[in-house]
Amino acid sequence: MFEHRLLPQWFFEETEKLVGLVLQNKGILYQIIDDIFAKEKVKNPYSASQFDMETAKLTDEVMMLKLTFPMPEEEPLCYCSYLFFNKGFEKLGFFCIEKGNALGNAKEEPFVCAWTQERSHVNYGTCTFENQNDFLRCADIYMEEEFGLKREEES
Repeated sequence: MFEHRLLPQWFFEETEKLVGLVLQNKGILYQIIDDIFAKEKVKNPYSASQFDMETAKLTDEVMMLKLTFPMPEEEPLCYCSYLFFNKGFEKLGFFCIEKGNALGNAKEEPFVCAWTQERSHVNYGTCTFENQNDFLRCADIYMEEEFGLKREEES
């Protein structure tokens, strides 16, 4: 619920506030989760060290926040989310790297998924964590959809 409902809703409805809070307090995600468990009167099975936050500047106009969650036990829980936004917060992208499943003989690879501002869930297929493939897939999708920019293929 947190990764698929609360965070996307908060990101799309109050982008600047969420980004500001996360940048000011790296531990805010854990605090929110801990408050949810406390409100439900359930013991929180997670620790603050299982959550992390990183930032990156893609261009002079575009920033990214990576929110890392505890190791997902089952699908569709997420390894992490990538939040993309431009300086004016008009071009937003919310991506989730979701735990995959093994179908037949297929490897259990994570899925690149996204939530849209209309609350639709989009699946872009599988990815890996090798060579930052998960991040690059999300960044490529965001930059192409929001700015029409496509990275040149490597030969």
